[in-house]
Amino acid sequence: MERKDNFLSGILGVLIILVFLITVYFCLDIFGIIDIPEKYSIARWIGAKTSEVTVAVDLEQVITNETIDEWINARPKVVDNSIERDGGNNPVSFPEFTNETVEENPVQDNYQYVNTGNDNVVNRMYYSQLDSNGKLIYLQFIEHKDELIKGTYTADFGTDFNELLHEENGADTLENDFQLAVNSLMFDNPDLFYIDVTKMYMYTEITSFGPLKTYRVKIGPVENSNYLLDYFRNEEYATFARNNLEDFKTNFVNQISGLDDYMKVKRVHDYIIENTDYDQNLENDNIYNTYGALINHYAVCEGYSKSMKYLLDSVNIPCVIVCGIARNSNGETESHAWNYVKINDLWYAIDCTWDDPVIIGYGYVSNSIYEKYFLKGSKEFYKDHYEDGNIVNDSKFAYPTISEENYIK
Repeated sequence: MERKDNFLSGILGVLIILVFLITVYFCLDIFGIIDIPEKYSIARWIGAKTSEVTVAVDLEQVITNETIDEWINARPKVVDNSIERDGGNNPVSFPEFTNETVEENPVQDNYQYVNTGNDNVVNRMYYSQLDSNGKLIYLQFIEHKDELIKGTYTADFGTDFNELLHEENGADTLENDFQLAVNSLMFDNPDLFYIDVTKMYMYTEITSFGPLKTYRVKIGPVENSNYLLDYFRNEEYATFARNNLEDFKTNFVNQISGLDDYMKVKRVHDYIIENTDYDQNLENDNIYNTYGALINHYAVCEGYSKSMKYLLDSVNIPCVIVCGIARNSNGETESHAWNYVKINDLWYAIDCTWDDPVIIGYGYVSNSIYEKYFLKGSKEFYKDHYEDGNIVNDSKFAYPTISEENYIK
C-alpha cells in the first residue's frame, strides 16, 4: 500500500512539474519574452490572431511629372555654342543662401565605412543616423543581401518590436522607422537597383489572450508576389541585370585601377555625363537607379548620383548621395540629388546632373561647363545648392562637412 502511495505521489509530482513547465512556457510565449516558433506556440493555438499591413510610401522622387518642365528650363542648355538660361544667352547669378539658412541644417561626419569583402566599400552614412529600430531593420536586409535578388525574402523580427508596439503611438513610430530604414538601405546601397521598396510591406501579427497581446513583425512582399521593380519581373531577369551591371563595373574599374584618386573621380564623372542622357520626358525605365544610367544610358538626378556612388564605392573612394534643394535661374527651388566625395581627407561636392547640359542641335560644350559642379567647395557650391537630408517623411539626415574651397589639382 505504501509503495502504491509513493507511486501515485510520484505521478502527481511529475504532473505538477509538467503543469508548471507548461505554464511557464505558455507565459513566456504569450508575453513575448521569448520568440516561440509558430508550430510550437501554445498561445497561437489558443489566442485570436489578426494581421495588419503597413505599406511603404514611395521613395521621394526628386523629379516628378509636375516639376519636370521647371527642371528642363533650369538645367543648362547649349545653343549656338553658348549657355542659354531664362531664354537668353547671359548667365544668371544665383542668389546665395544666407549663413543663417545654412546654420539651420548643420552637417557632421557621422557616417561609417565598412569593408565587406565582395562589396569592397559599403557606405553606411544613412544607416549610422537611424535609431535602434531602423538599424535593426536595415541590418536584417544587409545580412540577407544575396537573397534580396529573389524579391521574396521576408525579414522575420519575431517579437523584437513587441515592447514598442505596446506603447502609445508605437505603431506609428515603427512605421516611420521602417520607411527610413528601407529608404536608407537604397541610398547606401545603389547596387540594389532592382528593388522597389514601395512593394515591401510590414506585417504585424497580434496574438491575443484575454487582455494580453503579443506583436510579431515581418517585412516582405505580398503573398504570391515580389518586391522587384516591374522592369526586372523575377529573380532570373534581376540576376541577369545584376550580372550585366557588375560586368560593366569590373571592366570600368580595371581601366582606372592605376590612377590616383583625383583621376579616378574625374574618369567616373566624365563617363557618366558623356554616356548618360538626361531623360527630359520621364519616358524610360530605371531612370532613378544605376542600371538606367550605366546600362540603359538614361537617368534623372537620382540615377546620376547613385551611379557616381556605385562606381566610386568600387574603387574605395568615399562617396555619399546628398538630397536637398537647388535654386534654378528663375529663383525657384526644387528637390535635387548630388554627391559628396572625399579626396585627400577633404570632402567636395559633385553634381553630375548639372554638369551634363541638355544639348540642342550641334551646340559646343566647353570643359568649363562640364566641370562647373565638379569637386566644388561650399563657398561656390552652396550658392545654388542646399542640403536638407530629406529622403522620406520629412527626415533630416546630416552629411559630411565639405571643404570651403574648391579642389585644386
